[in-house]
Amino acid sequence: MIELVEPLGIALFLLGSVALRFALTRERRIKRLLRRIPPSLIRDVADGRVVKIVGELVYAGRSIPSPLSGRQCAYYSIVVAEYRSRGSRGGHWREIVREEQGIDFYVRDESGMALVRVTSDGKYFPALVQDHRARTSPLLSNDPELERFLRERGIATEGAFFRKNRRAHEGILEAGERVAVGGIARWMPDPDAAGGSYREVPKRLVLESSESLGIFLSDDKSTL
Repeated sequence: MIELVEPLGIALFLLGSVALRFALTRERRIKRLLRRIPPSLIRDVADGRVVKIVGELVYAGRSIPSPLSGRQCAYYSIVVAEYRSRGSRGGHWREIVREEQGIDFYVRDESGMALVRVTSDGKYFPALVQDHRARTSPLLSNDPELERFLRERGIATEGAFFRKNRRAHEGILEAGERVAVGGIARWMPDPDAAGGSYREVPKRLVLESSESLGIFLSDDKSTL
């Protein structure tokens, strides 16, 4: 049975069950949480504990392109918002697309490497640096990357008379950058390790999600 006795375990459980309903609040809380938790060295992590690991991202054999910018990465998060006018009362930006996807990758610190297992169950909560932007507006700009991205998802880029006013923000996790990952740690047999014996099978640390707890990811410097 997993013991969620550490502050990180308790906080992640509450965050995952309540606060993640709201995207902006979610990202702020993820970063605030990760800032408060000291990182654990990979070699010192106990099996079944909830921990934060900080280190260099290493691809696990391959990478994927982000569908907006085309940059190679292990994980991407893209948010597109559309401006909704209220006439003389102004207007507001409304999120119309949120797409987040990734593949397994490694995190390497001074003591070893850990595999971050990324699945398609949606239990991954990123707070990434949004360092790529795209924009379309009725008169001032027309970003072909954003128009293509929206067309591929069946979203019209033109209004009745003008282009719609939209903006996109993209963040990625790529090889070589330092990242913080919070999740459940498991020591599992390492199929890629050489050596060992029938009594001592080489193991590697794996960070993964569970039914009640997700994986938290950030490359924001304040969380490292």
